Amino acid sequence: MRPPALAAVLVLPALAACNAPARVEMEPASVRLYARGQSLAVHARPIGRNGKPMPESVCAWSSSDEKVATVKGPHNQATVTAAGPGSAVVTCRVGGVSAEVPVSVRFVARLELSTQRVELKMLDRPEPVALDVRALDGEGRPISGRVVLTRCEDESVCRGDNRGQLWAVGPGETRVAIEVDEARAALTAHVVDARTAEGRPRKVKGNPMLDYEKAVKALGR
Repeated sequence: MRPPALAAVLVLPALAACNAPARVEMEPASVRLYARGQSLAVHARPIGRNGKPMPESVCAWSSSDEKVATVKGPHNQATVTAAGPGSAVVTCRVGGVSAEVPVSVRFVARLELSTQRVELKMLDRPEPVALDVRALDGEGRPISGRVVLTRCEDESVCRGDNRGQLWAVGPGETRVAIEVDEARAALTAHVVDARTAEGRPRKVKGNPMLDYEKAVKALGR
């Protein structure tokens, strides 16, 4: 017959094994980030041998490459943040089991423009001109769905927006700065007045204030 102390020593590891999770489920299954500092939440669910969640089991989070992505978070909820382009793996470890989430970080490294000079026209009804801008990563692969910011140095000539467009404001020429994430490019915008006579402001004749005063007196005010 085993001594009571020895029996207790044998039972404790068995109880610990029963209380340890059998696996860890991760959401989402993968993470893709596209800009330095961009973050995404990941959630771990330790699952017991009986198939039930074990929220009291807490993850120890780690990243395979913190130059690509860092991971921080309390308990089983963490935040993955992009630090640099490349690939990494975020791991949640609980006791003897773990789960991984692959992380892909792609930055816009450079911009390609279809032209270095764009012609804009002032029309009766203002209309924007969309620029042909291609955002590429460090390996030359296109990245879509990014915000394209445009800004005219002389806003009396044209105006930019956050849709990769330019709006003609007045005749002249100016440089245009284009930004997508951390990538920069520039081109020249030339604006001509193509409005019809009806669309242009009427010329001021005489003294408008004097004409107004005459009209007031005629009404007997």
